[in-house]
Amino acid sequence: MKKPIFLLAAALLIGSGTKAESFVERKITQPNIIAHVELDPDEVIAKYIQAVGGIDKISKVKSAYVLTEADFQGTVIETIVKSDSENGRLKQETKVMGQVQQKMILKDGKGFVEMGGQTQDLPKEMFELSKSQMYVFPEPHYKELGLSMELRGIEKVEGEDSNVLILTLSNGMKTVEYYSVKSGLKLKSSSDAAGDILYSDYKEVAGVLYPHTITVVSPMLPFPLESKIKSIEFNKAFSEADFN
Repeated sequence: MKKPIFLLAAALLIGSGTKAESFVERKITQPNIIAHVELDPDEVIAKYIQAVGGIDKISKVKSAYVLTEADFQGTVIETIVKSDSENGRLKQETKVMGQVQQKMILKDGKGFVEMGGQTQDLPKEMFELSKSQMYVFPEPHYKELGLSMELRGIEKVEGEDSNVLILTLSNGMKTVEYYSVKSGLKLKSSSDAAGDILYSDYKEVAGVLYPHTITVVSPMLPFPLESKIKSIEFNKAFSEADFN
């Protein structure tokens, strides 16, 4: 049972948010495009920002505490994410039945992943690629984080027309994001390595919308795993001990 639990913890770390997969190498396949439109990628991001509450509101969100919970065949999995963009810190921790199975910490210009009693430092390049996770809403910062954006038409996501946005990092690694044509909200992110991550059940938190259900469809999992937010707090004051 131990090996499946570690695989599950890894999958949850990948899917714990819109960003946690960034240090995994990707081999993006061509999306199943059903239509082509002439849009600027910046327009898609701008529509998303407006949909979740507007740039003025989300720019005030400097930190967050997010607790999600999933049930894996009767096993309770908790993922706790503490993000602090103002001080350049992030901690993601996965617990299985109350016991810590793995964690990732970024701070002081470096990072590491701890899993199964082993600790591995993140190379500087991987740290740079993972920095977006420090932001609760990284989308307005894509360009300054070194991401280039390209639109690849429209594809259906859960029956909804979605703009397909290809994000390419400075080292060539890619991911795909899908934004609803109608609402502007982000519905999915995808990579061959991490699988699909679906975002749904958007609810208002401190005046902005945030997805409260995250579903991971990963090669590491035998079936889709649904995580729900149990607790969320924006602009939480963290101590140094919170990132140990």
